Amino acid sequence: MSPTLARRLFWPLAILLLVWLPPLGAAELFYLGQRIPDIHKPWRSSDYRQLREALEKVDSSQANALPRRSGEFTGPIYQRMVSPENFRPQLNIYAPLELRQNEAREVLFELKELMRLYFDFRAKQQPYAAEALGLMTYSLRQQAILFTLTTEFWMTLSQGEQSNPVRLQGLQETKAAAAMLSGSALDYLELTQAFGRDELLLYSAELSQQLPELFVHLPAEVQAQLLARIEALSSGHRYPQVGQDMAALLPVLQMIHQDVQTKLAQPVKPAVKAPTLDLSAPTSAQ
Repeated sequence: MSPTLARRLFWPLAILLLVWLPPLGAAELFYLGQRIPDIHKPWRSSDYRQLREALEKVDSSQANALPRRSGEFTGPIYQRMVSPENFRPQLNIYAPLELRQNEAREVLFELKELMRLYFDFRAKQQPYAAEALGLMTYSLRQQAILFTLTTEFWMTLSQGEQSNPVRLQGLQETKAAAAMLSGSALDYLELTQAFGRDELLLYSAELSQQLPELFVHLPAEVQAQLLARIEALSSGHRYPQVGQDMAALLPVLQMIHQDVQTKLAQPVKPAVKAPTLDLSAPTSAQ
């Protein structure tokens, strides 16, 4: 048997090892000796945590061994990592809102940790360019869902609870995290030396579709800053296709920004005080 053929037969077994556990039919999946979650069902935060811990061990012992976006054997792992199906538990309206909010927050944390694995800022050329950028756009979607759930939860609180310093701090932290993530997403478009042309073109197309969902939640001043950056990218990016994507995105975001400014300009309506219920005994007629 030739060495090339031997390697082809070896890699599927070395990369993915399925051990079937009868009689339940459940499967344990191992990646380079590390157990990872089932890729055939939506992942929760605990699954992301298990994957992240496994990949940290793999990355510490083997170079260029993380799952690839279009890898022949590792592609299914990466595709589950960024699958929209993973959002379903968070969007289940029959589950308690606060639990869904906490789950979204935990998943976002794990995604950021996975991005730390895939991004190598010491390298002049990113070894996992497509995978890292794909995680970024997926994280934008997760951040938008977290913001939506946070807003819904905020609306369930009483005025007293909304004025609670701890509650206010949590809301401000969510806004700050969303603003930072949005700014970082645009930063990567400008790293034309670190990322290849094809990866940036794909990222630009995905970003233009994903950003509006998060943009609507951002403070007006942050929106204005992002609009200025996107306008500059639309006319001055190294790759014309990226400029076209940003030019198409710009009017969509401008419309959102205008709506936000219009709402902010409206006078705040005073809260209507609910009438008090009179439980006193009726006076007898004279």
